[in-house]
This record gives sequence, structure tokens and C-alpha cells, in this order.
Amino acid sequence: MRINVAFMKEESSGRPDQVEEVIRESTGSLQLPPCQLACPVGEDIQRTNVMLSQLSSDPKRASWEILNVGDAIYNKNPMFMICGYICGICESQCTYKEHTGAVKRTLLKRFVTEHYMPYLDIKKPLPAPKKQKVAIIGGGPSGLTAAYKLATKGYRVSLFERSSKLGGGIRYIPTYRLPARVLDSTVNNLVRIANTDVHYNVEFGADITLESLKEDGFEAIFAATGTPMLRNITFGGQELVGTAMRYVMYGLPLLYEANYGVISANWLAGKRALVIGGGNVAFDVARMARRLGGDVTVICLENEDKSSKDGIPADQVEIDDALEEGVKILYSRGVQKILGEHGRFTGIRAPKCTSVFNEEGRFQPQFDMNDVQNIKADALFIAVGQSPERFVYEHENLLNDQGQLDVDPVTRMSKQMPGVFLGGDVTRIGLAAEAMRDGLIAAESINRYLNNEDLKQGRQKEVERCTGPEVHAFRPAPMVEKVSPEERMNFDIVEKGFTLAEAVAEARRCLYCGPCKSCKACVALGYQEQIPNIEVDAYKCSGCGVCISVCCFNARRLEKHGEDMVAVVDTSVCKRCGLCVGACPSNAITIYDNTDNQLEHLYASLSAGAKQ
Repeated sequence: MRINVAFMKEESSGRPDQVEEVIRESTGSLQLPPCQLACPVGEDIQRTNVMLSQLSSDPKRASWEILNVGDAIYNKNPMFMICGYICGICESQCTYKEHTGAVKRTLLKRFVTEHYMPYLDIKKPLPAPKKQKVAIIGGGPSGLTAAYKLATKGYRVSLFERSSKLGGGIRYIPTYRLPARVLDSTVNNLVRIANTDVHYNVEFGADITLESLKEDGFEAIFAATGTPMLRNITFGGQELVGTAMRYVMYGLPLLYEANYGVISANWLAGKRALVIGGGNVAFDVARMARRLGGDVTVICLENEDKSSKDGIPADQVEIDDALEEGVKILYSRGVQKILGEHGRFTGIRAPKCTSVFNEEGRFQPQFDMNDVQNIKADALFIAVGQSPERFVYEHENLLNDQGQLDVDPVTRMSKQMPGVFLGGDVTRIGLAAEAMRDGLIAAESINRYLNNEDLKQGRQKEVERCTGPEVHAFRPAPMVEKVSPEERMNFDIVEKGFTLAEAVAEARRCLYCGPCKSCKACVALGYQEQIPNIEVDAYKCSGCGVCISVCCFNARRLEKHGEDMVAVVDTSVCKRCGLCVGACPSNAITIYDNTDNQLEHLYASLSAGAKQ
């Protein structure tokens, strides 16, 4: 598996606790734990899980220790506080998932967030930027992440946002999933710390163009404008845009207006509401409509079997939460026609959907017109996706001959215009963390571009997923406490967070699947000065294989040395736990550090200095 890893690297600092890339000798592949391999922004998940597992039981002391954990995460992902509420990609690949349930990384990050947010308000800005000017168009997760990363490299960044608030598509996430205070604190502090000059209410293609930005001295441009255009859906010849019926609207405006108090809390009281769509956004809209007092039904083309090619795409947890809150789901139905009279919406005509995708996997729904239901309702919300402002990019000459944005997948640079980079949902619809990854990749590319360096060298590597230890007893997952369905019909967060003791216990469920040198939490915590080395004395080794039998990380093997078999250590997966040392009947295995050598060098340098 080849992935772009350049943005995961830290700037070399020479610190003993700085993580290192670990290449497995036998395969030549970069070793990563499954959680970090899954994380789009490459957070050092194992490292910070270990740090959380070692928090003091004293709340006051733990509060200071948590700030160190927060800094460790923030340096890799300045939007981690938001990810703690809306992401969880890492959990999908956790080794523990198939046993007692994945380590709940999202709740661990929420726990850190509650302690880190007050500190973030007083966190010192980065050093004043002195390098070239870089323009970022779009203040969503991709643009914000790029702004921060470029600021850490000393560039003068100006961010141009079309609305009056930063956040992009994240602004549409319901506040019962992502509290407004967390979102506002994250984005406002990010641009403050990054010394970013923000220009609000600026339209790309109207107020600014690529040419005007270049004339203003910007030497590189990153466009991450997202998908602000609502698709003009057609139902049986009826175009939704321009429909004059009251209570017929797209789902995203409903989410935004509910989040920011534009509509009243009982706006749908006593009304039957239909939500069209089968993705996570559709269920956000449905759950929001319930909180506004509606009797809500989700209608989707897909069927209930998530394992089938036509299965509903929404996450199971979203479906379960919606059902708990009283949302109903009508599977395998489409919309043939919107019904109404005297400008008032009255319902839809919904034929049976027999297939959503064709044999090639393309969206091509088929319907049984002999099975049609007339469904009465008072409100209709469409949640079936958005699209980018393609006409703007066409005018800016960024589309290829096929009418597509042509972007180098490794560097995010436009193939039509050097020095212009693109990322986030404008290039392909994805998750917020994936947009953040594009921002990190673009920032690395811009840095290389402005320094006349090769944009691709060393960026893609073969990566191997660490399998983790052999474990025979798994700790049970904690019960995630939620507000009861009867009490959650408001805009407060649904999931309750961890206490200190619960966070420590959950962090200790982590199996630490990755290599020691890509973690180094023990060094960061001061438990040891560096990662120890391990050696096998071939003269003493009898080749008995006892070390292999006790190693639960599969870090030992026997190799033929002349006529004898000798134990060999794979240092890329060895944990230096010492089990093999204690088990070896020949006393042939030694774990040691370089402390003695360091002292010798220190004394030698001091002696040389004294003689001078």
C-alpha cells in the first residue's frame, strides 16, 4: 500500500522524544499502527494514548499533564478538538474493534478538549511570519489546516472567506453533535495563533481572482472553496430550485438556520416532515427536524442491508440514534413527484426503488412504477449533496478539456496552472479529516514550490500495517453514556464525556500496535532517556526458540548462521519489554541504552574544553 507520508513528518528538532519513521528490514515498508494509517492527518495516536494512560490520579496534576497531550496532538492536527466530535476514522481500523470494541479515540480527544480549550485561548502565537505571501481561498477545514501549517514554516498567509464565519461545511453540523463553543474556539484561535490575515465576505471569481491575487504579490495560492452550490434536483420534471411551496427546502439551510437561531425551536411543531436522502447529512437533518417538533420520516433509495451494493450509506450509529429519537425510515423509495395545492406542500409520490446502482457500480436507480405510494406530509427537506462552483473554476482556466479540475494527487497542484493548489471537497466529496489532509499536503507542496524543491521526492512510500500483539484477554469497552431519548430533544450534546479515571482506563485499552521509535511516549514522559537497543549474542544463543515462544509481537525468528540456528530480533516491531531477556536460558539477549557512551562523550568534551 502506497500513501503520501511527507506531511506526517515533524520538522527535525533533535529532541530525543521526536518520533522517527521505522522501516521494516524484511519488507522495506514503513511501519504504522492501523489507527495512524487510517487517520487522514496522521495523528500520533499511539503516542498520545500512552501519555493519557499515564495521567496522574490527582486532578490538579493531571490537568497540567493533559496540556502536554493537547500540545502533542495540536502540533499534528490544529483542529483535533473538532475531530473529537465528528470523526472516528481511526476507530474503524482499531485492532480492538473485532474483540470488545475499538478504543474510543473520539471521546479521549473530547476529554483532552475540555482541559485544552481554556489554555488555547492564551496560547502564544507563532513567530511573526517573514517569508513569501501565500493566499488561501476558503476558510473550511482544508484551508484552515493549510494556513496553520504554512504559518509554522514562516509564510505570510492571507485567507479569503466568502461568508462572515470560518469553518466551511463544518458550520452545518448540528450543535448536538459539535458544540458551537468548540467550533468557534478552534477556528478563531487557529487563525490567531497562525497570524493569519482573514478577509470575510469575499467571493472568489468576483471580489478576487487568481490574477488579482498574483498582482497583489501572492506567490502561491491554495483554493479550497468546498461545495457551496445546492444541486438542482429534478423530480419527474419538477426542479426543486424555484419551487414556491412553503416548507420545501434543502436540508443544509435547515441545519444552518437551526444552529444559529434563524428559525424558532418549535418551527415544525405538529407537522409531518419528510427527509429525502440516505447519508449522514440526511440523518442530521432528520434529527434536527425532530428537535424542531416535527414527526419525521427519512425516505431513501437504498435498502436496509448495509452489506449489499444498494445498502444505506449512513453510519449505523447515526441510524440508531435517529431511531431512538423517534425518526422513522422508509427504505427503497424514490420521489416521482412533489405534491401540493395553493402553494402548500402536501406530500410526494414515491415509487418502489428496485436497484440503486448498476452492475458497474454507477448510480442508476430503477423503479417499479406499479408500486407507488402517495405519502402525505407538511414539510419536505432534500439532503442529497452539493457541488462546487464549477463555473468559477472554468472562468479561471482551471478545468481540463474534459471539464474537470485536474489536480496532481500527490502534490495537490493544478495541472493547468503551476503555483495554484486545490484541495478539500472542491476536488472530491469526502470527510472533514480528508479535507484537512489535503490542506497539509498542499502546505508541504507550497513550501517546496517556493523553495524550488522537487514537489514529489520522498512523498509516497510503501506502508505496512502493524498487526499488534497476540492477546488472549481483552478489556471490555466502556459503556458510552448518552442522554436519554426523552431528554435529548434539544441542542445539547448527546454523548456524555469521560471522567479522568474513565479516560485513563480507556487509554490503557490501547494495544500499542506500532513501533517504539514512532511512539517514544516513554521518552516524552521522562521514563527513559531514549529507546533502548536490543542485541543477541550469537555465540551464547543455542537456537532453542524460547524467545520466539514468549514474544507476543512476533519480533523474533531463527536464522541459520553457519551450521547453527541463531535468534534474530526485528527491531521495527520489538517493544523492548524484556520477556525474551528473562526467558532466555543462555542469557544471550541484552537490552541496553547508550547512557554510558553519552557519558563518555560528555566527559571527553569537558576534558578537551578544560585543556583548551
